[in-house]
Amino acid sequence: MKTTKKQKAIRSSIGAFISILLFFSSGLKLPVLDATTDVYFDEAITKAGVAYATCRVVNASVSIVKDSSLQLEPAGVGVSLAVGQALDPIDDMTERLSDVLVMAITSLGVQKLTYEISVSLVPPVLSMFLLALSIMIWFENERLTSFQKTIMRFLLLIVIARFCLPISSMANEFVYKHFFADQISEANKELGLGTAEIDKLKDFSLPKIDGVLGTIENSTSFLKQKSMEFKNALVATVSNMGAIIENLLKLTFLYVGIFLIQVIILPLLSFWFLVKIVNSLFYTNVPVILHHSRTSKNENVHQINPADG
Repeated sequence: MKTTKKQKAIRSSIGAFISILLFFSSGLKLPVLDATTDVYFDEAITKAGVAYATCRVVNASVSIVKDSSLQLEPAGVGVSLAVGQALDPIDDMTERLSDVLVMAITSLGVQKLTYEISVSLVPPVLSMFLLALSIMIWFENERLTSFQKTIMRFLLLIVIARFCLPISSMANEFVYKHFFADQISEANKELGLGTAEIDKLKDFSLPKIDGVLGTIENSTSFLKQKSMEFKNALVATVSNMGAIIENLLKLTFLYVGIFLIQVIILPLLSFWFLVKIVNSLFYTNVPVILHHSRTSKNENVHQINPADG
């Protein structure tokens, strides 16, 4: 009994000491893991934000061209050219890509917020659980023993949740650099080259008219010049439309893939992997999915009913 009490005292003291350290270490970050996670979230949100800004610039340029008409009025003769109908597909694709990017930025923001909350809250929560375990060590009771096992499972789940996002963010960074970065950079570059002519259409304007006589004298030359510039810009835009839409589609698919990997696949895989490691190391049976057992309740009901009969 003396040995048992000594062991209990040692375990209780160690648990209480670790509990005190954890309580005063709220917000403490691990040197390598958390630093890499912070850099990943900052860079990922910045890159997605830059892509969104570029997409909105393209969309704004297309919208200006679509909603405008070119007025040529030499000597009072009015000619109106509607130039935006051909740009409807580009406008639709930029809207869809914008929605995908907003979804990706929002998910990254939520993940970063969840990660920062876990960094702040996990140490105090672990501290309270450890303190409770340190006290319950001194009591020998079947119900308390079962309760201790439940607390241990929660402790392990909290630790797993704390390291889940950092590990998944490191995996995301690896996947992004090796499978997505080059394709996104290439698509953005080609998109910028393809939409250069749209900016020319957006900025297209005629010189100021300097009276009726001046307009009549210069009408032939400036109309010919401006008409040729406008024609070249419009033809180049229409000829590049296929490439522009292709790059917009490519960016949409890439960011949808990144979203699925960042938000669903890698976090779940990381959580599952950590749970399996913990169960193997500590010989525990922490469930990957927590659920209440309805079958056991139904079995108890069926077992009682025959006895009543």
